[in-house]
Amino acid sequence: MGYTHYYRGLTATPVVVADARKIIAASGVTICGPRGEGLPDISETNGIRLKGFAAAGEAYATFSLSSTTGPDRPYRAWFCTTDRKPYDVVVTAILTAAAIHNPGTLRSDGHWSNWTTGVALYETAVRHLTSDQKIALELDIEAMRPES
Repeated sequence: MGYTHYYRGLTATPVVVADARKIIAASGVTICGPRGEGLPDISETNGIRLKGFAAAGEAYATFSLSSTTGPDRPYRAWFCTTDRKPYDVVVTAILTAAAIHNPGTLRSDGHWSNWTTGVALYETAVRHLTSDQKIALELDIEAMRPES
């Protein structure tokens, strides 16, 4: 299936939505809407839906994080295959925000070394993590191989 992140139970709370806007602005990556064109869909009502820039070959699957305040959308996926395209750094930074702000299950085909740029983007755009938060996140990421 490719390089995939799994995030059952994580949601786009209002704080995560605000963090996502900061992350995208600071990223330097062209982030588009769910079809790889136009603007990303980021709101407290709709949650977060984005993809890399399709015309430049920088898109793979749509990243979608459901809202806690909007209508229930059971069709929303709880995983995203980024295939290590440039928008992966934005996805991992937003998942870092979601994991810090609410409970859920976070797994990935990646290891800590694949997430360090996303964590660094989160810290640049939003705030520095405490040592305890960083250690806990690293332990979670290293332990988050998909279940068989």
